[in-house]
Amino acid sequence: MGMPEAQQEQFTRIKDLLNEVEKHLRRYSHELRPTILDDLGWVPAIRFLADGVSKRANLPIHIDATVSGRLPTAVETTLYRIVQEALTNAVKHAKASNLWIRAWREDFTQCCTIRDDGAGFKVRSGQGLPRKGLGLVAMRERVSAIGGTLQIESRPGHGTEISIRLPLEGNDANTNHSRG
Repeated sequence: MGMPEAQQEQFTRIKDLLNEVEKHLRRYSHELRPTILDDLGWVPAIRFLADGVSKRANLPIHIDATVSGRLPTAVETTLYRIVQEALTNAVKHAKASNLWIRAWREDFTQCCTIRDDGAGFKVRSGQGLPRKGLGLVAMRERVSAIGGTLQIESRPGHGTEISIRLPLEGNDANTNHSRG
């Protein structure tokens, strides 16, 4: 007992759409907390995230990461979340045509900048935040919670740059702490 042809075609289209939705949901869930972050570290996780965002938004994302080894779990998670929020903001608000992510170490400090060539915004004096910007507030709180600093530079028409500096505890910088 089969369905009429018109219903079969409709059923096939619905099934194809559901498969596509499932594929997107799987990709988004991996970006929320990718296993690559736990398995390989924050730089490969950032590359994975940037690749997905770049493809979806048709936005070139350039990565210059001259770091190796693992960082403490809290540092890796914080860096990942901040880059994730910065990419989201750049796609959603900045109308950028390029994004640059740069990561390097200075002594016992992990440094990272995320810069776009988008619309920019007016920064409130002293706080480095726009009038609206819960995502930026959350970034600052994440960094502050682990003893780091976050600086935001932006002005209308000139893009935005977010600079992160996170302290690393001496020889612990390259150890593989518990990743639970």
